[in-house]
Parts: sequence; structure tokens; C-alpha cells
Amino acid sequence: MARQTSYTSLFSGFLPALLIFLASCANPVAPSGGPKDTTPPEIIKEIPANQSVNFSSDRVILTFSEFVMLKDIATQMVVSPPMAEQPVFTTRGKSLIMKLEEPLRSNTTYNFFFGNSIVDITEGNPLAGFQFTFSTGPILDSLTIGGKLIDAYTNKPVKDAFVMLYDSIYDSIPYKSRPYYIARTGNSGEFNLNNLRDNKYLMFAITDINADYMYNLPNEDIAFADSLIRPHIPVKPIIETDTTKRDSITEKLPNVPVYTLRHFRESDSVQKLLKTSLLSENVISIVFKYPVKKPVFTTLKPVLTGDWNITGYNKTHDTLTLWLPGSVADSLKMVVADSGYTNDTVELSLKPREVNFGRNKQKSSTEISPKLGIKHNLVSSRIKPYGLIHLNFSEPLTQYDFNKITLIADSILLKPDFEFEDSIKTTLKISHEWKEGQSYQLILNDSAFAGVFGHYNDSIAFRFSAFTEAETSSLKLLITIPKEGMDYIIQLMTSQEKIVEQKVINSNSTINFTYLKPDKYRVKVIYDTNRNGRWDTGNYLKKRQPEYIDYHPKEFELRANWVMEEDWAIPPIPAE
Repeated sequence: MARQTSYTSLFSGFLPALLIFLASCANPVAPSGGPKDTTPPEIIKEIPANQSVNFSSDRVILTFSEFVMLKDIATQMVVSPPMAEQPVFTTRGKSLIMKLEEPLRSNTTYNFFFGNSIVDITEGNPLAGFQFTFSTGPILDSLTIGGKLIDAYTNKPVKDAFVMLYDSIYDSIPYKSRPYYIARTGNSGEFNLNNLRDNKYLMFAITDINADYMYNLPNEDIAFADSLIRPHIPVKPIIETDTTKRDSITEKLPNVPVYTLRHFRESDSVQKLLKTSLLSENVISIVFKYPVKKPVFTTLKPVLTGDWNITGYNKTHDTLTLWLPGSVADSLKMVVADSGYTNDTVELSLKPREVNFGRNKQKSSTEISPKLGIKHNLVSSRIKPYGLIHLNFSEPLTQYDFNKITLIADSILLKPDFEFEDSIKTTLKISHEWKEGQSYQLILNDSAFAGVFGHYNDSIAFRFSAFTEAETSSLKLLITIPKEGMDYIIQLMTSQEKIVEQKVINSNSTINFTYLKPDKYRVKVIYDTNRNGRWDTGNYLKKRQPEYIDYHPKEFELRANWVMEEDWAIPPIPAE
């Protein structure tokens, strides 16, 4: 009897352990670790098949390789033709069921653009740009439109933007309505709008920041076709490897257009005051959004009259510096305006905050600090033989004595030329026939300059030397322009597109870029149609495309002691 009790106790102790083991086997746990899943869900079955005809059901079933869910379907999905009632979605296992809530039109091709709304459950990877198409009649609309979207200022492809077609044609429709057809651009900026019906459309592209398929944010980049477009028969895409060719998307066949849309951001033309700040005691910086036309400063507290400030402008005339040499106030309140567009009241301290500890302890200064600036300099303390030296002063000058400026080369005293670049005398340029390889010393003797605040300079010397042809490179361009009546801004840039030099021509010209650092360079042209000296963006409602740009097809690799010569026939602006 005691032995039987022993077996019962043993079994009762073993049973819980067995149940725990079986439970653990029945509940598999996903293995931890390993690389993150970045693969989007894959469709393995469609009922009916995508691009079916004679569709008569009220639902579509899509089965995936993994469990999926819908994300932002209300804003992501675009149905063409538009439906009054949006489809209702449910999931069953790995299947997504789309139930149509309204009767379908007869003999009509429907396209459902899902955007990025279908994602896998585990990592949220989207099935990007998925479209499902069917026809309720025996024929599926099969017309197509293809092209490429590029950045208007760089000509680089724009990916992951939307190209959209509208069958209702009025200028403001991209602001108010979602498109009739839509496609997403690929990595090379290419797009294809398929299964279109024969009609004329307004074509518009957008980088859709808020995912509503409408143009309603000022920082959304856009593009548009100048005229209404009409689809044509499908053409097999041919991707070219030569990126210098203009039409690298589709084989050019008769009557099959390839559209190149140029992406840009519209400029807000309303003048705005962006920033005011104190640069130093009684020196104010005022920054506008655009170049000022007629700035007006009206003091409120204290009320200042007469010539109470000296105003300086930067090169682009959008940043102003105000010096207040006679002010004894601690602060200033004033109204800032420009040609009636901007009217802001600002209040600024005129005294910098004192820092009385550590390395930041402030010291009063009684000197002007002229800085040596060398136009077109390549490296520190080097100058081109035709270059200029610029001395930039921290305040307008009231006195100057050029006899206290000494220029020496090989112990020989030289006589350079002096000229102020601005009327308030904050920038002095010094020119001379610099000799290749020659070393120079420029000495500013004590009190050569006096400023509006009564500051004088201490003695200071600058050492520099002139480049030689043997250590630098030259590029000579023989340029033929396509037409007269506009300016062509020729920009020499590094391979990273940093502008090195810029020249403007309006006729067939020879341009020499000399004393260049050995490196790789590109040459860009801006077709300056309005001759204002800069690139201008577009405006959709005014039907103004951004100014066209192009690049020389070559990248120039320049070596020391090289002179490279190249012919360049600038191509005409292609038809938009």
C-alpha cells in the first residue's frame, strides 16, 4: 500500500512539468536577434487578377506572403474615376478584402492607387505605389503617358514624387481636388501613367509632404506641363546608361511624346522681416527675406531725428547694417518697413550683455579690425596674379591715410591702387600687377584708419604670395550661344557643385578660367531670360516655368600646369 502511494506522488509531481513543456511547444516565440526585415509584403494571389476585364463583382481579394494591415488608407488611396463612396476594407488571415460600396459604371476602367497604405504587420514595410486595375467592360483602357521628373536647378532626377493627371481642367484644381490618375516617380525620376482613357489632361507633379495629393503647403515642390496632354499607345521603357542624353526614359517613336517635368519650389514674393540682432554696441543687423527696395526706419523710443544712423548693405541687398555713432541710449524701439510690404515694430538692446568670467570675459576695444579678403583666392594667403585684396572694416571710416599703407616685395616699396567699394567706406580694395610666385607683405601702420565710433587701427601686417601657372590649371571655353536676346550665366563649379567662378555672356564668347586648383570641375549655364543676373524659379498660376539650366556634358579633370580648351555649343531651350 505504501508503494502504491509512492507512484501516485511521483505522477502528481511529473504532471505539472509535462503540461508546462507541452504549453511551451504549443506557443512558438519569434526568434530574437538577426537583421531587421526591410522586405515589403508580396502579393501571391489576386481575385480577380489585376487588369481583368468584364469585372462584375463587388469585391477584390488580395492575398499576401505575410500578414498586412492598412495605414492611412483614407488619405493614401486615389480611385479613378472617383467614387462617391470609398471602398470598405477588412482582413482575413493574410488576405485583404476590398468591398465596393456603390454600383460600378459600365464599360469603365477603374484604377485603385494605394500609395504606401499596405504595410506588413511586423516592421511596417510598405508595398510602395501599388495599383490595382480592372474594367467593367470587355476592353481595358490601355493608353499611357511616360516621362521623367528632374530638379529644375540641378537637372538631377526627383524620386518618390507624384505625377498626377486631372480630367477637370481649370488652373486651381491642384489646390482643390485630388487627381484622376496618379503615379510615383522611381529612382531615376521616371514615371509611367498607364491604363488611361483617351482624353486631354492637365499634368501636375508634387512632392506631397502631407500626403493628401493636393498642393496646399508652401514648401511642397511642384512641376507642371505647359499645355494639356493626351495619352498614346504604350511604349516599352528603355533605360539609357548615358545620363548626358536628354531623353533617357523611353525610345523616341513617332507621335509618342516623352514628358520632362522640371520640379521647383515657388517663391513667396511677399517681403518679410526675418531677423534683427545686435552685432556689437550700437551696431544693428536687419535681415529681410528679399532685397530691399526702399527701407524706412522710424524710431519710437528714443525718438531720433536727422542722420541718426549710417546704413550699409550686403551684396544681395537683403541684409542691412545700421551703425548708430551718436546714440547714448541703452535700447532702441523702432518701426521697420520696406516699400509698404513690411511693417514691423522691433525693440533691441544697444549694449551687448557683459560676460565677466572665464575665457568669455569681454574686453573693451578701441580699434578697427580690418580683415584681409582676397577675391577668387584658392587657399589662405594666396592670390591670383589679377586678383584684388579687400580690407573689410568693422565700421564706416571717417578718416584714412593711404600713405600709412606699405606694400613690399623683395625689400622693394611698391605703389598699389586704392579704391573704396561702398559709399560709407567699409570695404577697401587694393589692386596691383602681382607677379607669379612673388611674395608680398602689406603693412597697415598705426592709425591709418579711423572709424565713426572714434576707433583707430593698430599696426598690422599681412603676408601673401601669387600663384604660378605651373602649380595651377586653366580651362578655356569657346562658347556658341543658341540665340541672342538673353544672358547666359556660366558657372564653373567643383564636382560637389560649389561655385568657383561665374561669368555672364550674351554673344558667342571665349571664356578663360585661370589659376585653378588642380581638381575636377563642371560647367553649368543658366539661361537668364529676364537678365536679372540670377536663376529664377517658376510660378504655377502665372504659367511661368523656372529658368532653364544645362550642364556641359563633360566633367573636366584639370592637372597642374595644364591648359584645357573645349568648344561648347550651348543647346537651345527644349520645348516645354
